[in-house]
Amino acid sequence: MSNKVIRKFFFSIIVPSILTILLFITSIYVILIPSFEKNMMNKKKEMIRELTNTAWSLIKEYDDEYKDSLITLEEAQRLAAKKIGKMRYGTEGKDYFWITDMKPVMIMHPYRPELNNSMLDDYTDPQGVRLFIEAVKVVKTMDEGFINYMWQWKDDSTQIVPKLSYVKGFENWGWIIGTGIYLDDVQAEIGALKERLTKISLLISAIIILILAFIIIQSLKIEVWRKKAEDDLLKSRQKYKTLVEASSEGTIMIKDSRIIFSNHMFEQLTGKTHRELVASRFEDIFSISWEEVSKSVAKTNKSSSIETQVKQGEAVFHDVVISVTRIFFEEQEAYVVVTKDVSRKKQTEKIVQNLSSELQSSLVLMNQPISQFVKPIVKANLQTTVAEAASLMDRKKMNLIFIADRDKMLGVVDDSDLRKRVLARDKDGKCLLVEVMTSPIICISHTALLYEVILEFRKQKISHLAVKNDKNEIVGVLSRKDILEIQHNSLSYILSEIEYAEDVNELKMIYDKIPVLVNALLESGNKTELITHIITSVSDAMTNRIITFALEDHGEPPCRFAFVALGSEGRKEQTIATDQDNAIIFEDVGEDNVQRIKNYFLKFAETVNNHLAHVGYELCIGGMMAKNPKYTLTLSDWKKQFTGWINTPQPQNIIDTAVFFDFRCIYGDSFFTDELRKHVNLLIDKKAIFVYHLAQTVIQYRSPLNIFGNIPSGDNETFDIKKILLPVVTFIKVFSLKCKIAETNTLQRLEQLLNQNVVQKPMYGELKQAYNFLMGLRFHTQTNALKEFRKPDNTININSLTEIEKSTLKKVYSLISEMQTKLNLEFKGR
Repeated sequence: MSNKVIRKFFFSIIVPSILTILLFITSIYVILIPSFEKNMMNKKKEMIRELTNTAWSLIKEYDDEYKDSLITLEEAQRLAAKKIGKMRYGTEGKDYFWITDMKPVMIMHPYRPELNNSMLDDYTDPQGVRLFIEAVKVVKTMDEGFINYMWQWKDDSTQIVPKLSYVKGFENWGWIIGTGIYLDDVQAEIGALKERLTKISLLISAIIILILAFIIIQSLKIEVWRKKAEDDLLKSRQKYKTLVEASSEGTIMIKDSRIIFSNHMFEQLTGKTHRELVASRFEDIFSISWEEVSKSVAKTNKSSSIETQVKQGEAVFHDVVISVTRIFFEEQEAYVVVTKDVSRKKQTEKIVQNLSSELQSSLVLMNQPISQFVKPIVKANLQTTVAEAASLMDRKKMNLIFIADRDKMLGVVDDSDLRKRVLARDKDGKCLLVEVMTSPIICISHTALLYEVILEFRKQKISHLAVKNDKNEIVGVLSRKDILEIQHNSLSYILSEIEYAEDVNELKMIYDKIPVLVNALLESGNKTELITHIITSVSDAMTNRIITFALEDHGEPPCRFAFVALGSEGRKEQTIATDQDNAIIFEDVGEDNVQRIKNYFLKFAETVNNHLAHVGYELCIGGMMAKNPKYTLTLSDWKKQFTGWINTPQPQNIIDTAVFFDFRCIYGDSFFTDELRKHVNLLIDKKAIFVYHLAQTVIQYRSPLNIFGNIPSGDNETFDIKKILLPVVTFIKVFSLKCKIAETNTLQRLEQLLNQNVVQKPMYGELKQAYNFLMGLRFHTQTNALKEFRKPDNTININSLTEIEKSTLKKVYSLISEMQTKLNLEFKGR
């Protein structure tokens, strides 16, 4: 039984049945019992109201006798109180009435005679409720009503329980008469009802489950029989069609000398659609006749490989090797032809294979924990002299020593420090080591991976890193020299090559390694965060080196500046198919000097942009580059630019300028980007409508596949994966701008949104998974294009996706719908 069939039964039969049972049980406890409890309470209230009215009527009778001068007022009140004091009701005959006046003074209480004739204005129950004062308030306000309080259980003064009483005033005498019910009685009745209903619901649920089990068993038997019959009919055709489509090489199936199946790879190789191939003869595609091929297979009676050429247009041919295998399809003879392109592939295959292998082994090592590379430390104390330290380092064969005061590490000294701070300054070997130490000590966690250590070495520009354990204690040391020797062919080595490249042509040769690096990372199962991080590291290093070349050509800059990355580069999310998005911010220099200095930076930027294009980073079609005068501005002008965009948030303006909000400094003074970020945050605080309009670009997003949440099928149906990724990135950007998050990377922004409870953990996980899935598709598409010697882009043919990928893509559409709902709720009414 396939997982698809099981899921079908699960969602069509089991889930509705379980929901029915849960709905049945829920209705009992959420609707029926609360309704019963409410009705019971209403009936109890009505009962004590009627009983109180009866006792009140008795008082009125004695009042009438007094008015008729049959008895005195005192006699009438005495007789009324006595009569009511003897009245009882309830199953045990212990429920009673009590009477007070409006002061309040207790006139009569059958179970608490000690209260009779007592002033009750300070009398409170155990919870501090002044119940008799409350009764007076109710009578004064409404003549009659209910009060809640705690009171002794009937005639048992040791038991205090919740009680609800009804009180009614007798105005002629200034009396209040009341009686009540014990709420414990009501709860006991409800508890008994719940127990009965629980037994009934369990019995009914058990019956439903038995019926459900019977239905499932019978349905599964029917489905197995139907599936088997269907499989018998389609087995032969589907088997070979799947074989052709799943092949990683260009593959066709031939029957009766005609092509009946072809896969996407073969269609790309020939430049023909499936329909065109089916209508073609073998000789229209290959420079060899089908008769020759079939004879070759017949002679060997097994698979045969033949060198030939495949036609692409009238005068374009590619060298290929076809492997032909004879099979039996629908009880007839047929052939599977696998085509391998060996023209340019022959020339590059060996170098690509060697480089890929080299990088694969290096990448595996890069993701190793650093524990196996950590060396023990050598420690000295505050009284250790330079001479003693040098002797100790020599004995331990270490070129680094730590200075500690008890268990606290204060600083570190290496060979370089001894040369520069002792020998070069003619200091005596008897001077204390603490006088020449470096502090504070730069550390890294023992859980870090090797590539993180390498990046930290490059960032800090130091020779050693101390290693801390979970208790924040220094337990070892890492040497830059040792790590770089291990990582000769790793990212660190590539960055080192970039750093020492002599010209742009050398950089281009290094850049050509990046697709192989990305492919190796993908095949080794690395996450897209690591891939984009590495691509960004290389891109930043390339840009820095090219800027160095440009500064050598144009001379020192006339003022401080920042070379700024925008868009995907600003978010550290570059792929193989990426263009340039950059700008320059330079300091405010006064109106007289602005144009002269701007001219310098425009010429400088043109050199940088052109060199980047030569290396492989294409020029931006929209002109969003530093060499464009619109995007090389002073800090003040950039602030005015952002002010204009935010204060006039027209829909098209937002689409055009959204790329600029992902800016970060990759060369120069980060002061300018920090100041611009502060300015943007202040503007958005005052003009929240901008974020609203940016949110609308996600809310109004519609699937590029025509039917939202559904993937159509057919020939040559393609979509741009970048357009599906855009609403995910923009959704996270909207809340990041709203929350003033300085990070530009999408996943790092998402992490901070989770920490600030802007998105909850379930949505965080789904957004992260969707982002990684879409980025993974982009990388696979682009690396596959390079393997086939096509220009990499973001276009994907739907039919090239696996069923799992299609299913995941549908889930991404559902997530986008959830994002739109959240944005609608967040910005409702704005």
